Amino acid sequence: MKSVIFRLISSLALLTLITAGAAGQAKGQAQEFTFLVEHDHAFKSCKGELVINAQGIEYSTTNKDHARKWAFIDIAMIKLASPKHIEVLTYESSRMKFGRDKTFEFKILNGEVSKEVSDFLLGRVSRPLATSFAKSEEKPAYAILVRHRHSFGGDQGVLNIYADGVAYDSVNPENSRRWRWTDIRSISRMGPYQFGITTYERKFGGPTKTFNFDLKERMDDAVYDYLWARVYEVTLPASPEVRQ
Repeated sequence: MKSVIFRLISSLALLTLITAGAAGQAKGQAQEFTFLVEHDHAFKSCKGELVINAQGIEYSTTNKDHARKWAFIDIAMIKLASPKHIEVLTYESSRMKFGRDKTFEFKILNGEVSKEVSDFLLGRVSRPLATSFAKSEEKPAYAILVRHRHSFGGDQGVLNIYADGVAYDSVNPENSRRWRWTDIRSISRMGPYQFGITTYERKFGGPTKTFNFDLKERMDDAVYDYLWARVYEVTLPASPEVRQ
C-alpha cells in the first residue's frame, strides 16, 4: 500500500513540474513589449505603435509608407541608444542616403525601454546589438576603472569583463554599453593604459564605432589574453581566476 501511495505522490509531483515548465515556456514565448512611438522622417514625423516579440519587430502606423514588419533575420542591427530611443538598422537601401542601409529611429512616448527588453533581445538576436543597459548581477572576472574618450571630452566609468562579454558602466547611463563577444569586431591595446573596442555599431562618417578607453589601472597581459581569446575564438589552456 505504501509503495502505491509513494508512486502516486511521485507521479503527481512530476506532473506538477512538467505543467509548470510548460507554462513558463509558453509565457516566455508569448512575451511582448508594446510602445507608443514617434518615427522621424527627413521631413516631419509620424506616430504609431512599436511591438517587440519573439517573431521580430513591427511598426504600425496610419502612414502606410512607413509601416514595417521585420523578422529578426531581416534586421542588420538593433541599437537601444537610451531608455527613450530605439534604432533599427535594416537591409533596406535608402534613396536619400545614396543606397546606404536604412535606419528607422523611434522615440518612445509612453514608458521606456527597460533592461528586461534589452535582455529579451540579447537572448533572441544573433546579429550585433548595441545596448546601453550594461549592469549585470554576475561578478566580473576583471573590473578596470577607465575614462571613455569622446570626440569632445569624455566620461568616467568601469570596464567590466565577464565570461559572456564586456560591459562599460558609465556614470552617465546613456553612455553605458554591453557587448557580447559576437558584438565586438576587434580589440586593440596601444599600451598598458590604453584600450580600444571596435564594435559593429554605426557611427557618423564610418561603418563601425570604436570605443577608446584610458585605463586608470594597468591592463596586465593575462587580462588582454583573456579578451583576445574570446573575441577571436582562440582556446587558452585555462580560464583565469576571478579577481577578488
